[in-house]
Amino acid sequence: MKLRNYLALIAVMLICVACPNDDDSDDPIVVPPNDRGEQSIVDDERIREYLETHFYNYEEFENPPAEFDYQVRIDTISGDNADKEPILDRPELTTKVYTRAEAEQTLYILTARQGESDKPAATYADSVFMNYKGFRLDGLIFDRSPNPVWFDLTSVVDGFTNGVAGFKGAASGPIVNQDGTFDYEGYGSGAIFMPSGLAYFNAVQANIPPYSPLIFTFNTFNTVQADHDNDGILSINEDLNNNGFLFDEADNPDDDSSFAFFDPDDDNDRVLTILEIETDVDGNFVSFLDTDSDGLSNHLDNDDDGDGRPTIEELRFNSATGVVSYPDSDEDGIPDYLDSDS
Repeated sequence: MKLRNYLALIAVMLICVACPNDDDSDDPIVVPPNDRGEQSIVDDERIREYLETHFYNYEEFENPPAEFDYQVRIDTISGDNADKEPILDRPELTTKVYTRAEAEQTLYILTARQGESDKPAATYADSVFMNYKGFRLDGLIFDRSPNPVWFDLTSVVDGFTNGVAGFKGAASGPIVNQDGTFDYEGYGSGAIFMPSGLAYFNAVQANIPPYSPLIFTFNTFNTVQADHDNDGILSINEDLNNNGFLFDEADNPDDDSSFAFFDPDDDNDRVLTILEIETDVDGNFVSFLDTDSDGLSNHLDNDDDGDGRPTIEELRFNSATGVVSYPDSDEDGIPDYLDSDS
């Protein structure tokens, strides 16, 4: 599955081995990656040219024929299709601009049908049950899954993550047919056109040359709001700088080995995050807490009561058992780490 293991792939450098010229050196020549800003411009020009010369089956979505499967199909504007409206001019096409590695990247998203579920639309931190087809600008298909599969959108390429975000699942289903197959009603349908800077950039992939813009068509059948670390805070709310990416330095406030959406103790003060927020009787998030009113929520504040003593120093930790206890020195019912006059 080519969409997975993106974080490992972005570290791969394209290495070309050249034959020796005037010397006898057999050392490989490491070719540095293209400038991301310059490559973004090249990719955008290629994508826009594609969108100007191709159309999708918008007429079927506007007036669905019997047994229409609501699949986005893309073809060239030529011959019998010479009068079709290009994708670039369709109102269903929107763009999002992201800054990655100090370069702006433009993502094009075609929302043929958002999906009619009454559940919230997927975010870039959620899981989606969907099918998909991935292909290059020249039409070569490099990956596909005609049957729906679950995707954790935090584990795929950035363009796919943010392109699927905003779609909803089906209004109903699965409906079991007599032949054992399943149907859904009112599911989402769309396509993504992404620059290489939001895909694999210069990383080597089977059937995907370096610096390749990519296209995905897909349907969305179900979505689940994710809380990866079970800390009571939805993962989408742990994008601390709200830039559509969960893996920035800003998203790891305690500078440990886990980003906030995957860290059950976001400030590393040995008080679990779920104990530093307000939840209802079912454990659902209600609100953030800020005991010392310093503008920093307790789960991100390593001095919760603002007494100048770090929270971690106001706890007791049994290194043998790993058990944390919360002293209440003045026996006022408030543990020391939340009591500024303890």
